[in-house]
Amino acid sequence: MRQSRILRALAGLLIAGLFVFFAFRGISFSSLLHDALRANYLILTIATLVVLFSHFLRALRWRVILQEVKGDISLVDTWGSIMVGYLVNNFIPRLGEIVRAYTTGRLEKISVSSVIGTIVLERLFDMLSAGILFGLALFMYHGDLTASFPFLRIAGIILVAGSIILGGILYIASISEKVQNILLKIVESILPRKIAHKAESIILSFLESFKILRSGKRLGLIAFYTALIWIAYIYSMYIPFFAFGFGARLHLTLYDAFLLILVTTIAWIIPSPGATGVYHLFVSEALVVISGVPKVEALAYATLTQLFSYVAITIVGTIFAIIFTQRLRVKSIGKLVDAGEEVAQREKGKK
Repeated sequence: MRQSRILRALAGLLIAGLFVFFAFRGISFSSLLHDALRANYLILTIATLVVLFSHFLRALRWRVILQEVKGDISLVDTWGSIMVGYLVNNFIPRLGEIVRAYTTGRLEKISVSSVIGTIVLERLFDMLSAGILFGLALFMYHGDLTASFPFLRIAGIILVAGSIILGGILYIASISEKVQNILLKIVESILPRKIAHKAESIILSFLESFKILRSGKRLGLIAFYTALIWIAYIYSMYIPFFAFGFGARLHLTLYDAFLLILVTTIAWIIPSPGATGVYHLFVSEALVVISGVPKVEALAYATLTQLFSYVAITIVGTIFAIIFTQRLRVKSIGKLVDAGEEVAQREKGKK
């Protein structure tokens, strides 16, 4: 288990190094340092506080979902577990979710498998809301691409409608065995057998997580918090525009930040520790192509926003990790990670 973790960490470093190379290739580091030192660090600090607040909003939303499993859930525990998970992801990608599930399960005395189900449900809401926002972005986009690809707006409408319909179908299928069987038969009929089998297992995991919401009463509150999380994300990208001056100079708006956060969402899918390298490349290229920001300024923006966020998450996550290891009587953060992996392996073996 420790060996697989080392391999995962090395793979993450390799991915980070590769993307760092492509992000900074051909850049004058003296010019980059010059732009970075001229930045307004107070504005960057405010933006970082917004990032931390977005994680607090995520904890509020997750608490609503967890309350279907256990009525009385500590907000401190949910927020702390999220931050500890992000702390682990800063060093070993993807492992943070396992540690988050284990920590919450132990602290709240609920099964880890139930907690994992709530995390799957949370990610489903993220995926569906991202689909809706990507669709809106395509529909609202008025750049040069619309002249070359006039179907973008139609694609946007289809993506928005498709995400909403997919969410509705999954929810209905989770409470209706008949609809569930029809959905699985459709998958079997249109996909090759091996791919269909994998698709069915993913669908079933989503349906099982949806069953956590035994009633639709909490859906509105979850949707509300999801909207607030996206708004906080957008402002966390928008505020730093003015730390570098190009925000006012190029008259960048919340729409630019909206497009940027969507690009960033894609970047976070790639397993790099703390999105290092991946974030730098995706964000800087998006700023250059979409908003017309000079390359060096765009890289200075990406470098400092990622650095500030990384340091803040590491500090807050470490504080919670120390508190939780004491409460759970675990010797160290490393032991907490070990215990989380052991439980995850046992849960996987039961399936």
